[in-house]
Amino acid sequence: MNRTTRRAFDQAAETLNSAFAQAGPFPGQEVTPPLLADAVRQCLDVFRQVDDAEDEMPLEEIDELGTHALECLSDMGLWAWQLKLDGARAAVEDLALDVAQWITVHGGRIAVLEPVVNALARQANATADPETLGRLYDRACSIIACAAPGLADATDVAARQPWLTLHFNCAIIATRTQQPDRMAAAYDLLETHLPQHCAAFYEEGVRESRKTVYGDHVREMMHARLAKWTTRH
Repeated sequence: MNRTTRRAFDQAAETLNSAFAQAGPFPGQEVTPPLLADAVRQCLDVFRQVDDAEDEMPLEEIDELGTHALECLSDMGLWAWQLKLDGARAAVEDLALDVAQWITVHGGRIAVLEPVVNALARQANATADPETLGRLYDRACSIIACAAPGLADATDVAARQPWLTLHFNCAIIATRTQQPDRMAAAYDLLETHLPQHCAAFYEEGVRESRKTVYGDHVREMMHARLAKWTTRH
């Protein structure tokens, strides 16, 4: 677990707890920022114990532990949003992205996507560095590969939105790297998992690729993918 991210979380939790205390009381509210922060810290302690142990934790327990941590972080992010603490929310979501990576490393399934996807998008939007974008792309691909099956099958629009956004962000990050192999792999994921959205995505991609920052190979790939899906559909 990234120590810088952990320190930022601790500071965010302190800020959130203070704002919660000043804004309250909230009668009947059981899921409070202090309780959520304590639960997250307990999960992080177990993460460290698992990493230091010689024997791997069973996958069912990895899933349960990771899901609990992500659910708590998602709730903390909602509290930060309600209390208008954008910085705290960002720190909480950044930790969620690290938790998702921990789950993937240990072979688990990611069952809560929203805070993870938010952090991925924000970090990608904050950089133009090719190496950083490449690392974020790799994370996006691993999250897609380890996402719980129910996320892709959700019929509720709101429940499925993070799954859609994850794929769009993965493809956008790959495009910004301007590396053909990464672009092709991200577009293939999009076409496999979200075929009904491909034409609209590539139409927007063609418009975006007209910017001078993109090379001719990016524009050519976008046009080729668009032709494939507009001809087919």
